[in-house]
Amino acid sequence: MDDAYRDIGRLYLALLSPEQVRGDRLGDDAMNRWMLDVPSGAAVLDACCGIGNDVLALHRGGPTVGKGGPWTAYGSDLSEGLLEAARAMTSDHGLSGDRFRCSSFADLASIPEWRGKFDVVIAAHAIYTAPDGIGEGSYDDYLTASLRGMKAVLKTGGYLLTNTRDWEAIYAAGFPSATVENRHDGEAFRCRYDWKPGPTPHSLHLATLTFERENSDERSTSTVRFIGRGVEDMQRLFQSAGFRVARTGRSGSAADPFISFMLEADA
Repeated sequence: MDDAYRDIGRLYLALLSPEQVRGDRLGDDAMNRWMLDVPSGAAVLDACCGIGNDVLALHRGGPTVGKGGPWTAYGSDLSEGLLEAARAMTSDHGLSGDRFRCSSFADLASIPEWRGKFDVVIAAHAIYTAPDGIGEGSYDDYLTASLRGMKAVLKTGGYLLTNTRDWEAIYAAGFPSATVENRHDGEAFRCRYDWKPGPTPHSLHLATLTFERENSDERSTSTVRFIGRGVEDMQRLFQSAGFRVARTGRSGSAADPFISFMLEADA
């Protein structure tokens, strides 16, 4: 994730709606619903916080979603560049910079003051990506280590909210190219996905992401690696890392569908 998004700057806005940038809601619709059941003031970590929009939504209580929060929000990410943007985005709303840490999912377990701290950890639109060096044969071990790192910072009985693409549906549709567009302050930001799929839904898939801003020479291209897994495979991996599935839901669009999970941390 660090390599793919580190240098795109403002073009990251292509992936975010104006509501998300304002911190009005989380990016995953199922997670927005589930957070309404979390008591106000609960400690919540966004473990792949990017530029901090979901941290801001947690801090504000997701005002467009319903009567929820606000929650005590923290953020972590593997990219220092994105964390710098996250601190800048949230500082005007009263969040101090020490709420953020640079960490992989697995290395969260190495932050002593965060062990057993959080009521909820959110890892949205991230665990299905594969860092360089992680292939089909090593992905399950990577994901299990990542899940255990997030479990280490959860209280017993706390919840991990996460999601994955519906790889079977995307495979059946032929991995169509898609363009995401969002407008901010009258400017259009776009990101086009062009896929190089593997031979099965559960293979390594590559996506070339081309970011651009309307009426501008700003442009950036990144390649992101994904490993496909089905729901039963994910449930098995969740269980091996010490979680039970409490809820499942759907989010995303028909062209880019996601399956969301609420996982309860076992003792």
